[in-house]
Amino acid sequence: MAAWAQRLIREKIEVTPGTAVATAVADAILARNVTMRNLDADYQQQDFVIGIEGAQGEDLSNVRTGVEYEVEAAPPAVPGSPPLYAHLIQSSGFAMADDAGDTVFTPLDPSAVIPACTLMLKNGALQQVIAGVRGSLAFTAENGRKPFFRFNRMGRYQAPVAFVAEAHDFSGWPRALDCTPENMFAYTLGGTKLCCRSFNVSDGRQPIVDKYMNCEGTTLGPRRFTGRMTVKWPALATKDLLTQIRNGVTQPLIWTLGTAANTTISISAPKVQIKWAGEQDIEGDLGINLDLVFLPDAGNDEIEIRFL
Repeated sequence: MAAWAQRLIREKIEVTPGTAVATAVADAILARNVTMRNLDADYQQQDFVIGIEGAQGEDLSNVRTGVEYEVEAAPPAVPGSPPLYAHLIQSSGFAMADDAGDTVFTPLDPSAVIPACTLMLKNGALQQVIAGVRGSLAFTAENGRKPFFRFNRMGRYQAPVAFVAEAHDFSGWPRALDCTPENMFAYTLGGTKLCCRSFNVSDGRQPIVDKYMNCEGTTLGPRRFTGRMTVKWPALATKDLLTQIRNGVTQPLIWTLGTAANTTISISAPKVQIKWAGEQDIEGDLGINLDLVFLPDAGNDEIEIRFL
């Protein structure tokens, strides 16, 4: 009998996007908060005039398979190498590069082909292999907790096959650092340190399967990076947030977790506009919520994810 605990995800980057590659136990993803959509579709009632009252059957369209899950924003398992989930970031529309030993992700040029992955879903009752999988990306960091990336993945539906039990080993997956003062290297806006309670970013993309009737595959909608931060409201002399909001000021943002080489992850942006999103009671402290809009500076550079 199938058990809930048998649910598992494997993903591997494809050589040719849309052409499936074989996945192995080493391609399993250490994921949490997983939502599998083994068969997702749009339903439309047939609604024929047939002379009798009652429900009619519904036709399926845009049949697809998807999964949403979180992966801890952990450092690479091997110093100087990309993180084990690099292919998930790449297939979310990011270019990956090596910068003097750092692994750096920046948004792909819109004219570039976005890499894709082959996804295997296992749930104890069946398994499916989905090719050409791409998706959207979000990032969340909260005080005292481990930060994580959230991926919304989607591909063309494929019929299930019988479940095959296999042993998977996640001992090689590093854990992320906690967002605590001893681990945080920096959180600055416009060069000013802010006491941060939470910080999140989303790329605003919507994965779409088979957008065209004669061209198959998963495409991603246009990116628009936005986010929110909750911080202790600084003194006016330290940073006049309201005036900056009123004037539409843009400024660089830096979030860096980790203080040692090969254990550090940094998310930065050259031009961020802040927007008023309300005050916040932070356990007795006066806090402020700020919505964030990430703007490109020189093109395809509105955000950078770096593993140091």
